Amino acid sequence: MFNIFKPQPAGEVMSVQDAHEAVTKGELILVDIRTPNEWQKTGVPEGAETISLNDPNFLARLEQVTGGDRSKKVAFICASGARSAQLVRALKGYGWENLVDVSEGMMGSMSAPGWIRSGLPVKPWNG
Repeated sequence: MFNIFKPQPAGEVMSVQDAHEAVTKGELILVDIRTPNEWQKTGVPEGAETISLNDPNFLARLEQVTGGDRSKKVAFICASGARSAQLVRALKGYGWENLVDVSEGMMGSMSAPGWIRSGLPVKPWNG
């Protein structure tokens, strides 16, 4: 039975390790949607594009990063997976097809360590 109180997955969910491997192989575009302040504090995943979810030109910048191809595989990462999951659901309503939620995020959650604690590579963000 469908439970309206339990969040339903928005689509594909990927671990930080799988996301790192896929971006390294060129199989997807990884987008860090956190804020510039968060990027400054922790750095950003190696190989990731930075487009803050707070950017008023978010959709235009996403179109630019994907070359306007809404079928390209794009994975989103935030701090803990909450914003990325919401974004994936929202973008499906705008015609995006191949979206992935990196659900652990940069900082991890109760069920997974996240990008940083997994020891995956980060690069400094200099603005």
